[in-house]
Amino acid sequence: MTEEQFRRRVRQLAAMRGWSLAYHTHNSRRSDAGWPDEVYGHPAAGRTLFVELKTDTGRIRPAQEEWLHHLNACGFEVTLWRPRDLAQIVTTLAPDGPRATLPDTLRTRKTT
Repeated sequence: MTEEQFRRRVRQLAAMRGWSLAYHTHNSRRSDAGWPDEVYGHPAAGRTLFVELKTDTGRIRPAQEEWLHHLNACGFEVTLWRPRDLAQIVTTLAPDGPRATLPDTLRTRKTT
């Protein structure tokens, strides 16, 4: 599954569960490096979700990791999702679902 196919699938799941897409960078070449791929809002649930999407083998760049850690440290709901995380994605996107968290591989990094 390509990252674009995965992005469309996550967007479809989010819409089915009442999330609205608040932001998506269509052309990142003129944007600051590292900003998450998608930002979803669920007004009824009072949740805002910042999501970086990667294929199962895609690598996260240092600027992307830095943004994810920064937003997480500021108290936002932030995650990195891959196609293999589909069951977790469905659960998290439930309006009363658990807060999104960073994967263990990113949680161990110290924030400065």
